[in-house]
Amino acid sequence: MTNGVAHETGETVRTIITALKSTPGTLSLVLFNIAFMAIVTYIQHTNGERWQQLLELTLKQCGARQ
Repeated sequence: MTNGVAHETGETVRTIITALKSTPGTLSLVLFNIAFMAIVTYIQHTNGERWQQLLELTLKQCGARQ
């Protein structure tokens, strides 16, 4: 069953790429959007880690004073 799904997915992707070859502007916009989403996801992930460290440090310092 996995081979069938992979085969169908491959055919679908090939069909989409073939259709977008006639409109390179649309293809470039799709690729830009994918790259943009990847960058935003990475930035949000690193900001989340930094925020977690800041929160842990704040809670640690507030607990030490009491």
